Amino acid sequence: MIHLILTIAAGLCAGYLLRRWKALEHVGKAISVTIWAMLFIMGVKIGADRQILDNISTLGWQALLLSLASVAGSVFFAFLLYRIFSGRGGARDGSSDSGNPDV
Repeated sequence: MIHLILTIAAGLCAGYLLRRWKALEHVGKAISVTIWAMLFIMGVKIGADRQILDNISTLGWQALLLSLASVAGSVFFAFLLYRIFSGRGGARDGSSDSGNPDV
């Protein structure tokens, strides 16, 4: 685990030091191509695994439920944090604009 954290930290430092380097403008495209290739290879691996294919209906429902719960939780906490940090979650300074025409 420490290797992963150190690798990310080294990449962060390298990115900061090389941020003005023009070649880094193309890194985003390279990352996208790499992710697509990894997804394709993962699909090939899953398609070749007989045990996964035999249980795809059970696994599919579990995956759907897990992804929906993840999205719902992310949306909920993003909304909650937005309300807290934007000041729309209620008056923090004790003032309220309920019925006061001067506000």
